[in-house]
Amino acid sequence: MDDGTTGRRDEVTEMATQEIALAPNTQANRPIGSFSVTHVHAPPGQATTVRLAVESAGEEARHSLTAGDVFPVQEQQWKLDRIENLYSPTGDWTVVLSRVE
Repeated sequence: MDDGTTGRRDEVTEMATQEIALAPNTQANRPIGSFSVTHVHAPPGQATTVRLAVESAGEEARHSLTAGDVFPVQEQQWKLDRIENLYSPTGDWTVVLSRVE
């Protein structure tokens, strides 16, 4: 499967994207658009904020999101579902976006 993440390739499938995982310094390219995290801010005792860049239909949008926030991509709605391994000593966090049905 081609997961659309720079540097990772496999065979391509036609299944609709329901979830997008973004690691540091990667861009996910999907039919609906391109997604990348520009910054993760995790101050102690406060909600973690993710800055997300989305390019779709020739337009670029930037979003500042916390877990559960919803944002539009064309006619679809997406949300910041979760951040995995946020406090990993190696900095290998993963931001997970989910399509809202």
